[in-house]
Amino acid sequence: MKKIFGLILIFGVLFVFPLKTSGGVMPGGLKEYEFIYDRLERFEVRTGGIFNYPPGLCRLDNENLVLNPFDYLRNIPPEKIRLFSFLAEDFRATKDLRSHGYETFRAGIAGQPLKKLFVYGHFVLDEEKAEDDSYTGKKWRGFAGDVEEAFVHFQNGSLWVTAGRFGSFWGLRNSLVLTSDRRLDGFGYSFRWGKLVISYRLARLDGLSPERDNVASYENRFLAGHRFDFHFSRGLRAGLFETVVFGGPGRTIDLFYLNPLIFSHGAQLNEHTNDNTMVGFDFTFHPRPGCRLYGQLLVDDIQLDDKEQSDQEPDEWAVLVGGQTASFLLPVDVRLEYTRVSNWMFNQILSRNRYLFHDDPVGGVRGNDYDLSRLVVSRWYGKDFRVDGEVSYYRQGEGRVTARWSEPWLDTEGTYTEKFPTGTVEKTFRGALAFKGFFQNMFYIDFTAGIDRVSNYRHISGENKTRPFFNLVVSTFVSFPASLQ
Repeated sequence: MKKIFGLILIFGVLFVFPLKTSGGVMPGGLKEYEFIYDRLERFEVRTGGIFNYPPGLCRLDNENLVLNPFDYLRNIPPEKIRLFSFLAEDFRATKDLRSHGYETFRAGIAGQPLKKLFVYGHFVLDEEKAEDDSYTGKKWRGFAGDVEEAFVHFQNGSLWVTAGRFGSFWGLRNSLVLTSDRRLDGFGYSFRWGKLVISYRLARLDGLSPERDNVASYENRFLAGHRFDFHFSRGLRAGLFETVVFGGPGRTIDLFYLNPLIFSHGAQLNEHTNDNTMVGFDFTFHPRPGCRLYGQLLVDDIQLDDKEQSDQEPDEWAVLVGGQTASFLLPVDVRLEYTRVSNWMFNQILSRNRYLFHDDPVGGVRGNDYDLSRLVVSRWYGKDFRVDGEVSYYRQGEGRVTARWSEPWLDTEGTYTEKFPTGTVEKTFRGALAFKGFFQNMFYIDFTAGIDRVSNYRHISGENKTRPFFNLVVSTFVSFPASLQ
């Protein structure tokens, strides 16, 4: 009761504050919404400015955000709500693999009952998810159903608070540690103090059960993180952050992980808990309009000592670096990006401490023990359509985030080393062409076709394949207002 009363008191005080700004946030994760974010990101590059994303979502009162065809989200009268739906068909075909066609239906509501408060939610019926062997939820006529996203967003001046089930990213849209593709239950907030932005995120992850995960009793799992962004100038931002995955049988949220000013790694050492903390750094820099440089470094474990055999544990880290131009010298956009994730990254001796949500990484990575180089050239036709040409080279080792923590460095004497990527490396060279965009303000099309040249297919030495493929997603969406009076 004390906690509930405290929350009521806090929000009561917040609503008394003078109103300075209004509006909600643009949801992420869906292909249609991500295209809106692509527009905004391109505008940032062209103008050389950096926007704030509280906490990891774009504010709808941002005048530079072109919402078409979702303009109805920006201004919803308090006496009305907005009902909407999406119907999508996803066709996939790859040589030597069975072709698939999946159907997805989404429907939801959006509203703004107060100028400071934005409400959004939608449910999903997903045919592909129902066929996934890792899915353990309920099914209905071949579809998996769930409330995919449901949150409230409060905004007042320099304070932004989001609570419920929502996806968000930190620093970079393709962040290594947190991505809007993962809708997590919890809350997040950001507070701007001059050139400094303080952000926090707390979320519940899927727990481990005796029936599925070979544990003695049900184990709760949580993710907490805090970050500090410094906006040195209009074109330079740098962020420092720390995250922790923690849990266990009967364990609840520790109060020290709720404090955005406490060093989580030091707290877990002092409290003698075995949690999985990480620290990171990211930046965005616009040397001039039309050009952007960005990067992110994530560190799990770095061995500084060399006194015991356990100090031979390989360093665990991940890095993302890239550059992007938008109509800089040519009437095309160019993005060059490199990602590297070491073996054992995101893993831990306790399976509950892995950076996973339903066996998928929490961040925008493909797992661990891999690197990926990508070159994407884009040609925009207005604001609603673009063509992408992509060339990429992907190397995947045999390490996995779900692999048993075996500590092979303890089974050797002296210096322990392992190559990167580990084992028999699967190597994929891809060339692809994509068309995506909105049509008639009620259709979205995302078509990709290309060829993968794979060496050591499925980590079998000498097994090589050339695999043409194509993916086609076609969705249609409608929206209409409904009166509450």
